[in-house]
Amino acid sequence: MAGTADEVAKTIEIGLVLQGGGALGAYEYGGILALFDLMNEAEAAGRKVTLRVVTGVSIGAINAACIVGAKDRGDARARLAALWNDFMIKTPAFLPDALGANFALYEVPHFYRFSPGWNWTYLYETSELLDTLRRRIDFVALNGSDTAFVVTAVDVTSGELTSFANHRVGEIAPTVIEPKHVLASGSLAPQFPCTQIGEGQNACYYWDGGLVDNTPLGAAIDAFTSEAGAEPILVVMNLFPLRAALPNSFVQVDDRVNQLRFGNRLSQDAHNAKRINDLLGTIEALVPYAPPEQQATARAQLDRFTKVTTVEVTLSDDGTYADPAAFRDFSQQGIEQRRARGYKTTRQALDRVFAAQ
Repeated sequence: MAGTADEVAKTIEIGLVLQGGGALGAYEYGGILALFDLMNEAEAAGRKVTLRVVTGVSIGAINAACIVGAKDRGDARARLAALWNDFMIKTPAFLPDALGANFALYEVPHFYRFSPGWNWTYLYETSELLDTLRRRIDFVALNGSDTAFVVTAVDVTSGELTSFANHRVGEIAPTVIEPKHVLASGSLAPQFPCTQIGEGQNACYYWDGGLVDNTPLGAAIDAFTSEAGAEPILVVMNLFPLRAALPNSFVQVDDRVNQLRFGNRLSQDAHNAKRINDLLGTIEALVPYAPPEQQATARAQLDRFTKVTTVEVTLSDDGTYADPAAFRDFSQQGIEQRRARGYKTTRQALDRVFAAQ
């Protein structure tokens, strides 16, 4: 963290993007703890660190709500710990821990339970999750936070990806965030029922935002400021490794399809973000060569965009997908192992980034 007085005075702006992935969200839990530790260490070294924005989908939306719906980082840690303790399937001592993953086929405590709807449009009932969200998230703090909070869901009838934010982010209008907005982001079809928001003619019905885009980068980038001297860092926690072994069973084929469906978009978005950064850098270098009367206009246009350092933290590249039950492994052993792995991986990925600032 060594640097000149000017360097130490600069603000590090953090944006955090959290994907959906069921029980794989325990990796994010560990990664968030590592990020908090690095932010605390940077502040102890004299840096100003701001969590500018957190975006999330599905389980990532739930994790995001625990962060922003808290008084401070210490409170966020406690809320995340309580949340994931709620979700843990604790098997009796005489049964192997691995059985906990299969218990999730029937229910996950404080999350969902097997209960097919009368019209057979879903398999699990999720009202328990609403109660959990109310207990574990301070929605007054979330809506009043200076940190932007954005979660996404798909409108079932229009097919449009809808964003819910606690205050204006780019073109996204603010919404008073309630538990149903977070639930909507995690209403994964066909397992879970859609979530209704609004009443009567204003009612809309939503499924999991990951069905369209599991990595909401755009909203995170839009939330950064163009404050002089601020150093924006976008941390993307990736739950889905691009490469995997050739599947050799139907279950593994289905698992691989989910990997590609929910994870492949990230590489495309990250590539596009890099191209935009390169383009902005090129334009910035050419501005001094423009006629003097046009330079002010050009700089004003550039100020509308923010060059962002994007750091992708691949959390689950550890053989997880040899286990076809990975998405639903809410066993105590599974959650604790993934939390530890998420912490270690994030720490390794971001140590260099924070040291370079």
